[in-house]
Amino acid sequence: MKNNRGTLIAVVILLLISVYFLFFKNSFSTFSGKDNEFAVIDTGSVTRIDMADRQNQHISLTRVNAGQWKVNDKYFVRNDAMNTLLYTMRMLTVKTLIDRHGWDNVIKNLATNAVKVDIYSGDKKIKSYFVGGQTNDHMGTYFLLVNPRNDENYKQPYVIYIPGFDGFLTTRYFVSEEGWRDRTIFRYYPNEIKSVTLNYTAGDHSFSINAIGKNKYVIENPVTHQTLPNFDTSAVKQYLTYFQSISWEIVMNIPKKDSIIASAPICVMDVKDTTGKITDLRLYNRNPPDNVNAKYGKDYTYDPDRLYALVNGKDFVLIQYYVFGKLLQDPSYFVHKSTASVEK
Repeated sequence: MKNNRGTLIAVVILLLISVYFLFFKNSFSTFSGKDNEFAVIDTGSVTRIDMADRQNQHISLTRVNAGQWKVNDKYFVRNDAMNTLLYTMRMLTVKTLIDRHGWDNVIKNLATNAVKVDIYSGDKKIKSYFVGGQTNDHMGTYFLLVNPRNDENYKQPYVIYIPGFDGFLTTRYFVSEEGWRDRTIFRYYPNEIKSVTLNYTAGDHSFSINAIGKNKYVIENPVTHQTLPNFDTSAVKQYLTYFQSISWEIVMNIPKKDSIIASAPICVMDVKDTTGKITDLRLYNRNPPDNVNAKYGKDYTYDPDRLYALVNGKDFVLIQYYVFGKLLQDPSYFVHKSTASVEK
């Protein structure tokens, strides 16, 4: 009789445990459940990342090769942003479990502000989750995992962070196509450049550099074709190193864009590489910002910090003198300094 009672008690306990795990574990999960496995450890196997926000904006990042990605199959992706995203995906860690009573507020946050992230390896979706806003202390981010097999949301949201990083992660999951675009205009080593031509519309400062062999160049006026004698080859080589990393700042969509493009540029720059590819830039002055005269204590006719540029007749962008100014030289830059001193 006692044995039967013990057996019955044991069966009842097992049933209660089973009921708990069946009905409650997914609702009040701890860190051991699958609803908190956000990290993608092997980011090298990721071939595509789709992201969409609640305003119906969406982007698709597709791996082209080991080191390059494209956004929406149109533009190459910024390496810095892509590397940051892949690192984030690999390092996602649960910081805190959200109490059941706080679920409603978090779910409302996710319903209005979240970005849906779908991660693929080949054609297989391997991870899916929502990225919400930041916590009140700005040290964590609300996440909710989605089952990639049936696209059903898990019930338990979490606060996620990256160990060693103080801040939130929302801004790393953005859905702006322009924001993901590679902003590089030039990325050439000197030996990859065949020619550089600068045509200034004002003054006789135009020049053209043509590579005719290893460390052998000809500098001439692109209009008169008069050559520059006795130039400093080391100055030419130094100048060509400036083309290793030149980028624009932002794409400009302003009302006066068409009228600016229709006006005469202050300079037209053409760079031809050894494969025959030509990059054409047309540079335009920009009106000075309202605060620039107070900032520098001088009345400027044009913005002293930035220019407009039309790249290959397509992208109208803003560039910085700080980045681009070193390219805007004139023939005197290539004259031997000793010769220049004697002439003065």
